Amino acid sequence: MGDVAITVGERAVYGVELATGGQAWQLIRNGGPISMPAVGLAGDRQILAFVDTAGTGKEQSTTLVRVDLGTMKELDPRTPLLATTHGGIAVDGGNAYLGDDEGNVYAVDLATGALRWTAEHSGEVLGAPAVSEGKVYAVVHDPERSLASLYALDVASGSEMWTYQPKGAGSGMSVPTAMGGMVVVGTSDRLVHALSAADGKTERWRSLVLSAFSPVSSSALSSDALLVSDYPGGLYRLDPGTGARLWDYQLNELVPRSSPVVSGTAVLLGLNDGRLVAIDLDSGLLVWQGEKSPGLIGAIAVSPELVIAVKGGMPGGLVAWEHDPTGKLLAVPSPTVVDPATLLGNAAIAVVATFIVLFVPFRLLASRVRPAFDDTEEDDAGPEEEEEE
Repeated sequence: MGDVAITVGERAVYGVELATGGQAWQLIRNGGPISMPAVGLAGDRQILAFVDTAGTGKEQSTTLVRVDLGTMKELDPRTPLLATTHGGIAVDGGNAYLGDDEGNVYAVDLATGALRWTAEHSGEVLGAPAVSEGKVYAVVHDPERSLASLYALDVASGSEMWTYQPKGAGSGMSVPTAMGGMVVVGTSDRLVHALSAADGKTERWRSLVLSAFSPVSSSALSSDALLVSDYPGGLYRLDPGTGARLWDYQLNELVPRSSPVVSGTAVLLGLNDGRLVAIDLDSGLLVWQGEKSPGLIGAIAVSPELVIAVKGGMPGGLVAWEHDPTGKLLAVPSPTVVDPATLLGNAAIAVVATFIVLFVPFRLLASRVRPAFDDTEEDDAGPEEEEEE
């Protein structure tokens, strides 16, 4: 927001200066699971929302905290939640939407902190809800039943409008993305589903990828591009209208905590080996990658000047990249793309190597060894010698 990046730590919420990486401000936090904060508008005020948890056991209390970024003062009251949460917060129309570790989904008024509604389900919400065209979409994972369900809730009342449970998909499902009357979600049967937002039953299309999805990963959806990533590091551009695969890039590195983010003409993705990579939207070629380093790259935020990402490991933190006007972009195809010239060249090298390894030693060996039986000597033997033999 503006000149700062906002991030949640275990015991504080930090405002980090984009220009220097120095700390601009800090808000005390009691503890609890770390989840994504959000900033929304309440009238003309910018309101920061984050989750705080105090106490342990039966005395534990989890609340949604609101801070006016103009005055940097916390707004009363805090909004109590029924359980801790690992999922992030979504803001839309002056409200904050979030889910908790017991399957509850909430709508909270950003201006007053009033709880507008709560929708109760069985399971846990691992990612931020999606809000679009009068509906709130949340995926609830129920590990006891090995089941994941996508719920569409009325944005005004929280009443359930429809539920989607893919057949035979097991317990895995990605964070939903919604736009233009369509909801996109990935399931553990390696399918990307595009559902009609009207009823959740009409499937506009489905597209198969190579592997399953992280339950905390979401897709990047626009009118002309859909970008999805699977857990083992496959990045795919699909046609949002038909689901046709335009290209894919297999990075061969896990993507446990990151989601695709479009920036200009490239899509960014964070990897488990500490790299941030950029793939060209049109060609599907890798055009830039950072250095490998301890700690994964998680959530990504983009400002006009910088790309900022969560850096995992001990200690965790933020890392930022800026444009280098003297740098040169790469043009590296996916390792799964066949290059005929390279393929033929490698085959020729393999044939020559095989010839050298097998043929030459046997030729040298043959010149040093006599045959077991000399047919020539038998043919030249006289009658007496043949009778003797």
